[in-house]
Amino acid sequence: MNRQHVLGCTAALLGALASPAHAVPQLLQGQIGGAAVVMELNVAQDGKTDGRYFYRKYHRDIALDGQRGTDGSVALGENLGYNESRTDLTLRPDGKGGWKGVWRGKKGPAQTVTLSPLVVTTLPTSDIASLAKLRQQHPYEFARLADLTLQQGNLQHFGRYTLRWWKEPISKVRFFRVVDGYPAAVQDRVNRVLESRQWEEVNGYFGCALGGAHRGEFEYDQTVTPRYLTDRVLSASVFTSYDCGGAHPDFGDQPINLDVQTGHQLQLEDVLWLGQGAPNIPRDADGYPQNYDYQNKVLGPWLAKTLLQLYPKQMAPKDKDDDCDYRSSGLWALPSWYLLPQGLYLGPSFPRVARACEYPEWSILPWKLVKQHRGDPGLSLP
Repeated sequence: MNRQHVLGCTAALLGALASPAHAVPQLLQGQIGGAAVVMELNVAQDGKTDGRYFYRKYHRDIALDGQRGTDGSVALGENLGYNESRTDLTLRPDGKGGWKGVWRGKKGPAQTVTLSPLVVTTLPTSDIASLAKLRQQHPYEFARLADLTLQQGNLQHFGRYTLRWWKEPISKVRFFRVVDGYPAAVQDRVNRVLESRQWEEVNGYFGCALGGAHRGEFEYDQTVTPRYLTDRVLSASVFTSYDCGGAHPDFGDQPINLDVQTGHQLQLEDVLWLGQGAPNIPRDADGYPQNYDYQNKVLGPWLAKTLLQLYPKQMAPKDKDDDCDYRSSGLWALPSWYLLPQGLYLGPSFPRVARACEYPEWSILPWKLVKQHRGDPGLSLP
């Protein structure tokens, strides 16, 4: 699965924010009744208004949709279903860059609303990479995560390494840190990457919750599994099952594969390279290939052929009604992957109708074979 598996839950909203028809999203903080809130509000040129807000006590987004009136006020409904119309929140400009108004919920008395601009420079800073990026690009989301803390969990022994688990209690996203087995500098470098990834996944949980807000339900379940640790590499799978309000539930594995000496994410060609000379795939700033010629013309066909030789029974469908035919090279052009003691695990990418065929247990290239096509000769492989 592509890294977009959870970020896609908020794609529609973020696309709207970037639309020329919208003003720059306004970041606000204040109170509804006596409860502290943070809000992002977007008023388009045609008056259509949308946004989201969270109570600082609970952190989960409440989606807003509505319309600006001729008097400049906006009437907004919360978590509206398809074709549903309702006004829960009425806001009027206060003349100072903020808003005042009234919230009327389904139960209880009306509550006074006061909102003032939340200046990004007043937000706390962070040296965690994912949080620093959020602070700059999506300060609303940063403001929510900045209020959260991680709970220390159990220790786990993994070979000669000791891992400590940490959980964010609202999302229940769990990630490990390495507390013994690496030199201090290496350990610190690795743990900073793992902490950054954990906050990315926590933010993904809230994005999924927003995606499901209009229908009042969502599902998000994630399992992180350490796979392989050595003095040069760390590999772990990050498998997520989710239903964020789209047409269908989905799932995907987005593994972590680190060069622990640099803290950089490994690319598959660092481990397995089938091209000429040294690995030379041009990538953009986010790490994605600028074209997929190598994957489509070289990697996919070679993997399909090689795995068929290694696993002829598993690669072919068991009967005519079996959708799990692994022999097509296109299935292996963009595999998910991680490292195991016995070799390189590769997961094919099937169309949605046959997604149950993904992540077979057997699709492993033995190290002996991988080392014949090593990408980075500096990587110490078994």
